[in-house]
Amino acid sequence: MSIIIKNAVEGDIPDLARIHLASKLAAEAGIVDSEFLNAKTIEEYEEKWVGFYADEDSTKALIYDGKTAVGFVSFGPLRTPPAGMSKIRPLYSSEIFAIYVGPEYFDKAYGKKLLQYAVTQLKEQKHKSLCLWALDKNKRACGFYEKMGGQRVGKQIVEMGPSKVKEACYGWRNIDEIMNK
Repeated sequence: MSIIIKNAVEGDIPDLARIHLASKLAAEAGIVDSEFLNAKTIEEYEEKWVGFYADEDSTKALIYDGKTAVGFVSFGPLRTPPAGMSKIRPLYSSEIFAIYVGPEYFDKAYGKKLLQYAVTQLKEQKHKSLCLWALDKNKRACGFYEKMGGQRVGKQIVEMGPSKVKEACYGWRNIDEIMNK
């Protein structure tokens, strides 16, 4: 099969929503309240993606295995810096807002390809550093970011339905490191 990554268009919203929901259900099981998580619907995610798609400050890209969309990444200028970061001399200039791969495609290097695609695009925009947030108890995701050279640089507590969960911020001061993994 051929692997292709392309920037998403509005017509890709159903694929983005499908992948996002399936991956969240798999990755957040046992971390986020199950009743809250299982109440999520594809229609809810399609509606979310209509809003996400309208966000002009982010780039969204899908990865295809043949003709099947199997994952996506969304990225752009930094929105959520780790606590304590100077606004005058920020350590990170860009952020991965979301990176998800369908659960049946976990551990097959699609996430790596998406992360490296985002870095290539961010470098073209003159970014040299980036960060992202992940659920601290999502061991698969955290292990992946560490394998890709990310350093834990912050944490925060977020509410997800009735659950309060800890997110870890991973940072790369030099995004070239990601390309060498």
